[in-house]
Amino acid sequence: MINKHIFTLLFLCYAPISLLAQSEEIKNNTIFTNHTITDDTTYNNIKTLPLGRKTFFTSRAVGRFNRGITNYLFIPKKQWMGGMSASYANFDSKDSRMLLSLLKDFDFYGYTVKINPFIGYFFKDNQCVGAKLGYTRTMGRLGNLNLNIEDLDLSMKDMYLMEDIFSGTIFHRSYVGLDTHMRFAVFNETSLSVGHGSTRFTRGKDGEESRKDTRTTITEVQLGLNPGLSVFIMNNVSTEVSFGVLGLKYRNEKQKTNQEETGSHTSSGANFKINLFNINIGITIHI
Repeated sequence: MINKHIFTLLFLCYAPISLLAQSEEIKNNTIFTNHTITDDTTYNNIKTLPLGRKTFFTSRAVGRFNRGITNYLFIPKKQWMGGMSASYANFDSKDSRMLLSLLKDFDFYGYTVKINPFIGYFFKDNQCVGAKLGYTRTMGRLGNLNLNIEDLDLSMKDMYLMEDIFSGTIFHRSYVGLDTHMRFAVFNETSLSVGHGSTRFTRGKDGEESRKDTRTTITEVQLGLNPGLSVFIMNNVSTEVSFGVLGLKYRNEKQKTNQEETGSHTSSGANFKINLFNINIGITIHI
């Protein structure tokens, strides 16, 4: 009888402990516990604590609702980052004969190069604000172009374009960590930039009376969204790739042709497509 009562008492003590243990998700010697946030917190805070050979992570749901999105800590607050991103794209008609078979005597070469040094500060986990300086050069040279399709006969030659733009940018970047080792993350960058520069466009050869030389002063303001991917390749060094998918731009141009004729033009608009000339690859140092 006494043994029966002892067995019953041990069972009553063991049952709640067993149920509590089953509420924890244990994988690969790692214990995960989930917590739901009901305020406006928009990221997951992950704390790593030594627990013998195990690691204890506390993850939180994103936003007001638990959608099953886990945002791991990628870069903690009170850190600085600095680096540079760059992009380059070119086009040469000699490499595109098959694609341009309809064009006769087509001779064109052009490129776009962009350099953006930047610095940022993490005021919050996975949240960064910063500033950039930018320089963009675009060059195009058309030696000759003949297009003859039925009644359409078009001929152009000896055209040249050179554009230089300097810009300053402020940005906010939000990261979403993808793994518990703080190596991979996606991010979205919202930026506001102001640029100023000049363009020179010529048509005709030097010495010809019909030669046109147009010089343009450019001022532009742009709001952009630039998603990307960041990967740590060393403890304090990461590499990233980003591309522009949305841009709102205002641009004002003032022109002068052959030092006599003058004119101005203002344009604005929105862009909702991936710009192949706005794909940037960069490297970042974190301190």
